[in-house]
Amino acid sequence: MISYLYHTIQRHRQSLLLQTGLVIFLVSNLNAQEKTDSLKLRQVSAVAVLEGGKVFTANPTSSIYNALSGRMAGLYTLQTTGQPGLDAATPFLRGRVPLIVVDGIPRELTGINPEQIASVTLLKDALSTAVYGNRGANGVLLISTKKGQKEAGYTFEASAQTGLSSSLKERKALSAGDYATLYNEALRNDGRQPIFTPEAIAGYKSGGDPFLYPNVNWKDQIFKDNAPFSRFNLNSEGADKNVNYFISLDYLKQEGLLRPLAQNTYNTNTDYERFVFRTNLEMQLTPRLKGSLNLYSGIGDQNSPGSTGFAIYNSILNTPSSAYPVFNPDGSLGGNALFSNNIYGQSVYKGYMRTTNSDGFGDLSLTREMDDVLKGLWVKANVSFFAKSTQLIDRSKAFQTFQTLIDPVSGQAIYQRYGTQTSQVNTSAVIYRSQQFFAEGSAGYRHDANGNKLDVVMAYNLQSYRSNSQLPQNFNTGRVSANYSIKDKYILEATASYSGNNWYQKGKQYDFYPAAGFSWNVNKEDFFGTDGFLNTLKLRTTYGKVGMIDPLYYAYLYSYINTGNVYYFGTGPSAVQGSQEVGLPTSVTASKSNKFDAGLDMEFASKRAYLQADYFINTFSDLLQVRGQASSLLGITYPLENLGKSKLSGLELTAGWNDKIGDFGYHLSGNLSLNYSKILENDEPKMPYSWMSRKGQRTEQLYGYLADGYVETAGSGPVVEGYKSVPGDIKYKDLNNDGLINQYDVTAIGGNKPLVYYGFSLGFDFKNFEVSVLFQGITNRNMMVTGLGEWAFQNNGTGNAFEQHLNRWTAETATTATYPRLSVGPNINNNVSSSYWIQKANFLRLKNAEIAYKLETSFLNKIKVKQVRLFVNGANLLTFSKIKRFDPEGLSLDYPLQRMINGGLTVKF
Repeated sequence: MISYLYHTIQRHRQSLLLQTGLVIFLVSNLNAQEKTDSLKLRQVSAVAVLEGGKVFTANPTSSIYNALSGRMAGLYTLQTTGQPGLDAATPFLRGRVPLIVVDGIPRELTGINPEQIASVTLLKDALSTAVYGNRGANGVLLISTKKGQKEAGYTFEASAQTGLSSSLKERKALSAGDYATLYNEALRNDGRQPIFTPEAIAGYKSGGDPFLYPNVNWKDQIFKDNAPFSRFNLNSEGADKNVNYFISLDYLKQEGLLRPLAQNTYNTNTDYERFVFRTNLEMQLTPRLKGSLNLYSGIGDQNSPGSTGFAIYNSILNTPSSAYPVFNPDGSLGGNALFSNNIYGQSVYKGYMRTTNSDGFGDLSLTREMDDVLKGLWVKANVSFFAKSTQLIDRSKAFQTFQTLIDPVSGQAIYQRYGTQTSQVNTSAVIYRSQQFFAEGSAGYRHDANGNKLDVVMAYNLQSYRSNSQLPQNFNTGRVSANYSIKDKYILEATASYSGNNWYQKGKQYDFYPAAGFSWNVNKEDFFGTDGFLNTLKLRTTYGKVGMIDPLYYAYLYSYINTGNVYYFGTGPSAVQGSQEVGLPTSVTASKSNKFDAGLDMEFASKRAYLQADYFINTFSDLLQVRGQASSLLGITYPLENLGKSKLSGLELTAGWNDKIGDFGYHLSGNLSLNYSKILENDEPKMPYSWMSRKGQRTEQLYGYLADGYVETAGSGPVVEGYKSVPGDIKYKDLNNDGLINQYDVTAIGGNKPLVYYGFSLGFDFKNFEVSVLFQGITNRNMMVTGLGEWAFQNNGTGNAFEQHLNRWTAETATTATYPRLSVGPNINNNVSSSYWIQKANFLRLKNAEIAYKLETSFLNKIKVKQVRLFVNGANLLTFSKIKRFDPEGLSLDYPLQRMINGGLTVKF
């Protein structure tokens, strides 16, 4: 009986999720009737669905995750790099990275193009995720691909689009003149003599001698303003009496922003190129037997210079404009002892590397209705195989740089060489490979008696995953689910799974994960009017336990490594290789989460408006962490153990309005999510002071000193213990009033407000015109912004400086300064974690917008063309944030995030 629940979710997945279509505030192209259908009577769990279509195709991106930003309650994404092929955002579902399931099978996300997607679904509570056993605690992101149309006939669709990408806001390095001026000031602040003469500073500013006094804008020298992006897609779907199919072929190319060198016969840019082929086939083999076959193959090539894009960007952030000229007078690459790796040389003179990712899978399933045995009985078998490999072709090389010097005798230019020039290497290796086998058998029973419905499912699956040289990791899960509905008014669901993993020690491999829920369709009661403003009202609640696996690869076994030293034994000593323990063995089990969810779903005004709300409390236990009450006397690193406990609670709201007035249709929708996390147990020892304790703080809390303005008098403070202060240094709050700033003054500095993320969309269609706009935002997001790109003159004093350093502390700017007094190299007082370096990284982004026009004419009909759709769309178009120096999402410490402007057409036959 219990098993009935899972079958309901599987058999009615589209409808159940659509009901939560309330949950998805967004769907730009859903009409009022589709919204009406979104609330399905028998759904109990907290799920959200996003239907495919223009929601995804309107976003010019190579990753499906980037198209999900701001569209679903409970989900937010974080993108840290814009490098083509590596620019996929990380999805977070209720604060955690979810399990990815494609067409019912957990697997690595492959190259899914937008036209292939039928729906994206979030499973958020215990009831919907307990069937995944020890992998359900973080929630599940389901992707369902298209299976072909059900009506007889076929459609053919071809689309072509092209556009340009350009960088979002980046940090700006100082010009050579400003750099030299501030460097001298920093030296004087440190009690040292300046090294840049007035003549040199004037030379940097005038630009009269770019070889002796270089002033290089490395970003302009290395990067272009924009780069092309293009996609071409062919789709066909159709059906006849016994077969329906979907076929897709997709090609994508995104060029990088690095400037090329014309004489190179090879590509040194950060380009990305991808081919994807997919076919989904469903067949009615006999009146009771149905089969499906999904085949996928993809290949992606990522190119980069011999120095990767990140290494180049790291060099730009570390290299002052005055470090060296790009070229010397004789055309050789500039450099010197401190900066021997010319950035332009890294970009175009270091050869190239090409990484090729190849993957593919085949899914086969058979389903038989067993009405000839027992009415309502069915059985199903699934089997799938997936393989992926990554090949690296390395054709990098080394280059030389030269420093221009003047011979004191002859007065002629001489060149000091650094580095060695080499020919290109030519190596190829498979650097990663993985494969996965999945098999599942299931059986279910459906029964309807006088409007009371029962659905029961039992299933068992095995998933074996192997990566590189590791032994296979086997997931085994048996589950039973049940759903019982009384007159569609009261619905009870229950599910339970028994799930294990072979990397754990025997006795701790398996755990039991039960969950149950109840919903009440109030609008089905006799007292609920049918003609009122409120059309639908559902109350629901769920509770259960799910697991989260982190097996640590046979961590319960002793393991050893060679020490690198040898020992000599015997009268005629011979060398023996030494060995040592890798660490202490630890016997762990899966982490657990007890999840409670309560929600309501409503529709109003003839189902033109909708509202959904969910409140949840997730309590995590057996979290892996290093023991807090530990002693270094042990002499070896402590292992991870099941010691931690935390709580995550929150609220999710989704609302929208859809209507049509004559030829004018419009929609407004939005979602809002609040997450608050708290550490309940972390095995910390008793702290001397309450503010030092991390128990009770947010799990993502930031810690450090509380900054308290600037030092005004030399030697005053409070400052870090052992540091002799000078005016302009940061001073800190002495929390225990002992006259010292040390570990006893470290406290929470990141705030305790819940993380809030949201999205809202609007759009309209008038006759053949369509317009849609999506905004995405996040607030109460705090970041510690330190180190590279933030602190001046790092890297032992040779590092760069940036625009924010112009507003450093001086005697004249003491009341307005936003940066402490300058110093050369690391400063043990100013360069520590403190509230001074906390940034409010809130932002609101115009994430996506599209304008389209559909051509449908008699001429097109004559040539068998059903429709031509012309469109212009874009991604990351505008950003609103108090942070003005860099993009608040990516921080601009890597290849910058990209703004995309794109246009194209789609032709349907």
